[in-house]
Parts: sequence; C-alpha cells; structure tokens
Amino acid sequence: MSANSIYVKGDTESQITDLALYIAKLRGEDGDMDAPYVKEIQSIYKDKKDAVYTQLAKDASIFLTENNKQVEGAFNLLVVLVLQAPEAVLKDAVFTLIDTLTKTESSKIGLKQKILLNLYNALPNDSTLRYNAFIALIEVTAQADELDSLIGQLEYVDTWAKQWGIGKETERHLYQYLDEVLLNAGEEKLSLKFALRNLSTFEARDEKSKKIAKDVIIRAIAMDNYFAFEDLLQYPAVQQLKEDKNSEEYALLDVFLNGNLSTYQEFVKSHPNAVKLCPSPENNLHKMRLLSLASLGSENLSRELKYADIAANLQISEDEVEMWVIDVIRAGLVEAKLDQLNKTVLVHRSIYRVFGTEQWKKLSTCLNAWKNNLNEILTVIGNAKLIAGGNTAAVTSAIENNANANQ
Repeated sequence: MSANSIYVKGDTESQITDLALYIAKLRGEDGDMDAPYVKEIQSIYKDKKDAVYTQLAKDASIFLTENNKQVEGAFNLLVVLVLQAPEAVLKDAVFTLIDTLTKTESSKIGLKQKILLNLYNALPNDSTLRYNAFIALIEVTAQADELDSLIGQLEYVDTWAKQWGIGKETERHLYQYLDEVLLNAGEEKLSLKFALRNLSTFEARDEKSKKIAKDVIIRAIAMDNYFAFEDLLQYPAVQQLKEDKNSEEYALLDVFLNGNLSTYQEFVKSHPNAVKLCPSPENNLHKMRLLSLASLGSENLSRELKYADIAANLQISEDEVEMWVIDVIRAGLVEAKLDQLNKTVLVHRSIYRVFGTEQWKKLSTCLNAWKNNLNEILTVIGNAKLIAGGNTAAVTSAIENNANANQ
C-alpha cells in the first residue's frame, strides 16, 4: 500500500500497514515498507498482535501536530481499527485513543471534536465506552469554549446514561463533571440542574450526599431568579440536614422558604457564619424582598395593596415601590397591575412559596366558592331557558288561534 493514500477498506493487516506507513511518513522516515516505524508495528503485530491497536492509538498523537490533508482520514481509519480490536484489549485501545485526542496539545480542536464524535457514534448504543467518549467530547468542547454547541443535547443525558449501562458511581461522576464544567462556563442554572440530578442518585443518607446538599442550598439561594426552594425538600439528603439541628445551611433555606425580610435580618444577626457562606449578601437581601412581596401578594389576592403597606413590608421608601413591583413581576412571582394615581397594586396572581396544609385548605375554599358560583349561574341559565321556552309556546299558540279564527 502506498503511504500517500489512507484506505478504510481492506483486511485488518492491510489497514494496520496503511496506518503505519502514514505515521512513518509524518515522522520523516524513508523506505516505505523498510521504514523503522513500519517494521516496529509489523513486529508487534506478529509477536504481540493485540498490543498493536493500543500502540497505533498512542502514536497517532502525531496527527494532531502535523499539517496534512489526510490526517482526518487517518484518524477515521484508526477509529475503525481500534473498534476491531479483540474484546480483551478493546477498552484499553479506546482509552488510549481518547487520551491521545484529549491530552495532545494541539490547535486542531475541531478535528478532535469530529473524531471523538465519530468514535462515539461508531460505538454500540449500549456500550459503556460511549460514556468515556462523551466525557472526552465535553472536555475538548469546553477547552474550545464552545459548550453552547452541545447544551441542547444535554437534556438527553439521563436517557443516554441508562443506555450506556453505567453504574451508579459512574452516573454520579457524570453529573458532577457536567455540573463543574457548566458552572465554569457560566451556565449556573443548567449546572445546578445536574447537581440536583447527582443529589437524586443518593437514596441512603451519608456524609457525601450531605455535603452535596449543603452546596446545592447555598448555590440555589445565591442564584438569580431561582425561587423554587420547596423543590429542594424532596431530596433525602436535604431532609437529613433538616434533622440536623446544627445545620446552618438548612436554617438559611428555611428562612427563604417561610420567612420574610424581617425574619432574614434576625437570622443574619444570630447566624453570621451561615450568611458568610453565600457569595453575595446583597443578592440575598434583594431575593428576600422579592419573596416577601410575593408572600404579601398571595395573602391579598384580588385585593388592592397600598404602596405604604408594601414599603413597610420591604423596608423601602414609597418612591421605590413601583420598581420592586416591576421586578417581582419580571421574576414571574406575581401578576399585578399598578394604579399610580391611587398608589395601589391589584394582585391577580402570586406564587405560594410553600404549598402546605393551609394552602390546600385555601385552595379548597376557593374551588368550593367557584363551584357554588357556577351552580348559581347554571340555575340562572336554566330559568332563563324556561322563561324563553314559555314565551315561545305562548306566541305559537296565539298564532295558531289567530289562523283558526280567520278560516
């Protein structure tokens, strides 16, 4: 085979020879079949046949340091060869290829991504090695600061993890890795999503899950536009913190779940260390004011709230009320209408920060009132139909009588 051409077709020995010739050429070796590297590979194939796949995967690092039009084709041939490796060495050969692609310093990021994607797609859907190829693809893409191109695919990670057949510990590593990579890329909301998926894999309560739960609580509190604190209570590790009377993280979470601005200020005075855990105390105050306003809204649905009452609740001047109402509407916590002339706010809808027994009772009362109103409306409509029906019958009878009289 000529070293100037790379062919994917052919038997395994021919493919190995093609690849060895190409690598020898890139190394600047002369002699074609007599080139030192070609003889080395032939010797390995003869004496230690299974070792040749790993050796070629390792030596392919030269593809990323040399400029040659056939590099991509050579890599694709290598992928074909590696996946033909005997089962006993397949894992090592794939790992070596992945290391070559991720650890070799090179500006050819696009090529790395393309070959890793080819490797991933060439592996069987249920292969655990797909996990390793996927992690490598994420790593290379993150290095290139191009994670945006993969974010849309991350929603399928749970499904893929099941297909790959990876164990629980590997699944946790996957979620933890994605959490860290996304957080470093500034994707806070999505990174927290994977932190929560990691937390959900812990059924038994242990110190590791407890540590993750503390981290999740602090991150959720610090994150802009995160208000779903009640959702955190579903995780056993968070419940474990609830039972720990010394957990300042859970105590802080409880304030954001059930407290108001005054409650938070009292907590700050009595738990200075807990507040230090949060990166931005100012952000805490801002979020607490929004939550306090949302609670005020849920307590006064369909009623007018005076600017003065809002100002007192949020400890602000009346001049700032409109700004805060607009902020809480933008955050999706409240739907309301400002009456600037009368300095009132009419709340149409507001979230419940915690939906417990009292909220269910209130919902039941509202539904019963709605049901009674509907029954009254149906009664009115029924009576209207009877009246309308009676009038129609009377008119019809009068017409018939008039017709008979004229005959």
